[in-house]
Amino acid sequence: DRPRRIVLKWRHELRPELTAEGYARCSIELEPQDGAVKLTISHTIERTDSKLIEAVSGGWPRILSNLKSLLETDQIILS
Repeated sequence: DRPRRIVLKWRHELRPELTAEGYARCSIELEPQDGAVKLTISHTIERTDSKLIEAVSGGWPRILSNLKSLLETDQIILS
């Protein structure tokens, strides 16, 4: 659904146990909402009890926080 949706397919290559799970799909959607833009990220894999999804999910809050800082102040906070 261009230009509102980006879909990425990728595989974790640094940890063999996560590489073995195969490819994950990350969908990024942008929607106008009340004079702003709503960002929705959906990260999925065709495997129940995925360790990959568990591992990467913890990073999304930091990534989105840095994106917010960049958009508001033109700087990111590295932690």
